[in-house]
Amino acid sequence: MTCAENPVKIEVAESKDRLVFSWPKSVTYANGSVSDGVTFSIVAVDGLTLSLRRDRDGVKASIAVAPDGKSFQYEEDGPNEGSRFDRCEGFSS
Repeated sequence: MTCAENPVKIEVAESKDRLVFSWPKSVTYANGSVSDGVTFSIVAVDGLTLSLRRDRDGVKASIAVAPDGKSFQYEEDGPNEGSRFDRCEGFSS
């Protein structure tokens, strides 16, 4: 996904215990499932790294934000390798 095609929006719940990724266009994954967002429980915070648990299936994941705040690395346990996401120009969150 690129900023121009389908920018990722990331929100932290007011309670600070949930993180939500959402996209304006639904995404179809390799297994055939379709989604326009993913919700995580925030398990721990260590500096610029969040330890997460995906709500729909309990998969453990983490997000490490770059020191400049312009990108982050997403990793998850299991067969997936993770992804690097860059901050979209013109977006403040």
